[in-house]
Amino acid sequence: MTPQKCAACHRNALPDTKYCLHHKQALDSMTNHYRAWVDAYGGISWREFLNKLLKMQETGSWIREVIEAESKK
Repeated sequence: MTPQKCAACHRNALPDTKYCLHHKQALDSMTNHYRAWVDAYGGISWREFLNKLLKMQETGSWIREVIEAESKK
């Protein structure tokens, strides 16, 4: 069986996920930070969170690639 490709790049996806190691770590980091943003903002949707991340200059390429892949859902 051919390994599934990462939803955000050309690498092979990890088992039981649609992302490679790098993009899975980026998604995990985003998920953890989202919880903090919800507390800080008093409630923010996942979509609003992703849009704010895209507007931040400090957001790295792996995070941006995951946001793009998640937006295709």
